[in-house]
Amino acid sequence: MKTIALIDYATGGHRDAFMCLFAKACLDINVKVVCIYPKSTNIKEWINQHAPENSSNIIYVDYPLIFRQINGFGKFNHAASVLKFLKQNADFLKKVEQKLSLNFDLVYFNWVDVFMSNYLSSFLIDKIFPYKWSGLYFHPTVFRVNEKFLEKAINLRDIDNVFTAKNCVAVTLHDEGILERYQRRIKKPTILFPEIADTTAPNENFPLAKTIREKANGRTVVGSIGLEYHKGSMAMIQLCKQANPEKFFFAFTGNFDEHQLSFYLEKEREEVLDFIKHLPENAVWKTGLLKEGEEYNSIFCSFDIIYIVYKNFYSSSNRLTKAANFQKLVLATNKGCVGDDVPKYNLGEVTNEDNIEEQLEKIERLRDKILQKDFPYEQWKIYSKKHSTDSLKEKFQELLNLV
Repeated sequence: MKTIALIDYATGGHRDAFMCLFAKACLDINVKVVCIYPKSTNIKEWINQHAPENSSNIIYVDYPLIFRQINGFGKFNHAASVLKFLKQNADFLKKVEQKLSLNFDLVYFNWVDVFMSNYLSSFLIDKIFPYKWSGLYFHPTVFRVNEKFLEKAINLRDIDNVFTAKNCVAVTLHDEGILERYQRRIKKPTILFPEIADTTAPNENFPLAKTIREKANGRTVVGSIGLEYHKGSMAMIQLCKQANPEKFFFAFTGNFDEHQLSFYLEKEREEVLDFIKHLPENAVWKTGLLKEGEEYNSIFCSFDIIYIVYKNFYSSSNRLTKAANFQKLVLATNKGCVGDDVPKYNLGEVTNEDNIEEQLEKIERLRDKILQKDFPYEQWKIYSKKHSTDSLKEKFQELLNLV
């Protein structure tokens, strides 16, 4: 039985779901798991509920380290900070091995982005971090903004030079559109990891979900969970103002607080506050964090069209996975990974994040599909399978076969 250390340095949002599902996938393929996480008790509770038959093969360790930026090295400040953090992680892992009387066959970073920096020597990385390792490169944004970099040979100045370290056995990505080119760039296995999502069955009687359906009263519901600036809240407000209120109802739900307003320009901030104060009849504005699972999915499934028109967003989104599983059409950004996946798998429509007229046209098109029951059932099935927990197990097995 091989032993894998699953590590994440932060919690919340998708990270909890990732750690739970990554751990279960490894347990299901008969791998011993050491879950290293800041709030490992949360993961333990989930595993005990969803994988009790394998719970004896997982050990929980609270992750105590904090990444800190150091100064005094000029343009090498961040590289020096990452090296120090890697050294701290290596020392901590050694102590864990000694305490548990085991050896890690593979260390997997659920969010490897924190260990990336320009001017990182692969030789030094191997010296400082002697474990075989891999990780999920979650935001390969630079290779979407400037795809020409995918055709260039990797060098010390590049942010991803960390992957040239000999102890790095492979890189995992969510972005199918750059996968093959990225593998040619780094010259080592690059594995497409599924963008998994919690697909707990929704509860139709969940109060907010019920309120949304009742207030919509048969109108097509365009909805978003999470009202952070980068999730396109401003554009969705403008879309709501211009859409036909007899046809469309808008649900603004999830995380939002005064801190979020600091990201808006002054004119935008005034518009948001005025919208909230004088909420139109065809909208609901209900803020507050939604717990992943039944609560989140109940709200999600009260929408007819999932709004994913994020600002300057090039990465993947597990909302596409949820939408495919729950058979919901999406209106999404036309950029990056999401902008590729939506038309490729016919998951909905893509649009320019700043073009409200185009968004109006696209929600009309989606509404027509809904009324005509013109749904992409086969494509939903294909996408769901590709981003399923079964696929995740296959990918972890592929990764572990490399060590």
